[in-house]
Amino acid sequence: MNELVGYRNCFVCGMDSRNGLKVQFELSGRGVRASYTPNSDFEGFKGIVHGGIISALLDEAMWKSVNGLSGSLTMTVKIEVRFKRPGIVGTTLVIEGEVTGKKRRVYETQGVVTDPEGNVIAEATGLFMEVDKEKAARMVEE
Repeated sequence: MNELVGYRNCFVCGMDSRNGLKVQFELSGRGVRASYTPNSDFEGFKGIVHGGIISALLDEAMWKSVNGLSGSLTMTVKIEVRFKRPGIVGTTLVIEGEVTGKKRRVYETQGVVTDPEGNVIAEATGLFMEVDKEKAARMVEE
């Protein structure tokens, strides 16, 4: 496992992002894990977390799982999200991501968002492609 890379203005994990979520991921067994409690700024409907926010959380968890496992910097190629039930504003969500395979420069991943009782809010699969070292160096700050 490697130390997780971050970018300070990332909407999901950046601690300097004015309007961001500021989610802190940690390495866990086979990937990453985080908790996040969305507020009403991120509603899609009254009391319901916007699906785009849930999707962003899943995308970040899957990306972080690749980075934590391999140290590689990647870009999202494809993400498919399946919503199972609404995420409720003010409820702590648990976000997990893990790598499920690799074919050449493309990592296969999966992610899940659950509520405190373990009910699945949404699950996703994703493909993430390694970027060349020169481009990777421009993606993050030292």
